[in-house]
Amino acid sequence: MAHITIETGSPTLCMNTSIHVVSSDSGETSGGTLYLLHGAGDNASTWQRLTTIEMYAAHYGCTVIMPEANRSYYTDMEYGLNYFHYITKELPEICGKLLRLNTDPAKTFVAGLSMGGYGALKCGLTYPERYSKIVSLSGVTNLQARLRDPHMPEGMVKEMKAVFGERLQVKADQDIYALSAKLLEQGAPLPKILSCCGDHDPFVDMNRDYAEYMQGTAFDFRYVETPGTHEWRFWEQHLKTMFDFLYNDNTIVE
Repeated sequence: MAHITIETGSPTLCMNTSIHVVSSDSGETSGGTLYLLHGAGDNASTWQRLTTIEMYAAHYGCTVIMPEANRSYYTDMEYGLNYFHYITKELPEICGKLLRLNTDPAKTFVAGLSMGGYGALKCGLTYPERYSKIVSLSGVTNLQARLRDPHMPEGMVKEMKAVFGERLQVKADQDIYALSAKLLEQGAPLPKILSCCGDHDPFVDMNRDYAEYMQGTAFDFRYVETPGTHEWRFWEQHLKTMFDFLYNDNTIVE
């Protein structure tokens, strides 16, 4: 496997940005493409540094694309940069030109953890024609509840206002429930979704609530909750759960 670091200028972001890629050095693309999104406080390199993602990519023959999104919540910010446009439009174009990607939607997936779990759900539910499966690990599934957290530090509140505006009001195209309901109303093709969360994770209640909602709909939605909290040991453990879901279509947790 090859580990590629791309440093490139982004017209959307108006700055240089990093993209980390794990891909076959033989040009094999039969395993498809996984867009893997980092959490708040992490960057494009963190998945590669702190997990065995390269081993899973090698086993399943897939290309894993890990972009940089800073602390944007994968959103076109109110007072900042257009990260959602970058991730969903510009990033695939850049990687498509530079890499031999398998662009078959049936073999194109999006996943992430925490903030990136929210981002993965947002990407996949906004553009279901592009991604056949979505994985959220410890994701923020109720953004409005997150923004109203009374324990959020003052510095983070300011940061969130830069992303979502002074009133911290979530728009319909930023709300995971609204995006899910819109697809159901449209009768559009529905991506399969896996959500994993630790039983002591601070986001576990919102993940349980979203799972209860989704499992009562036409979505093929799987929810896995095991002992754990909001940490890399949990996410490393559930890389296996994720890849079993993506490539074997099962969610057996050993």
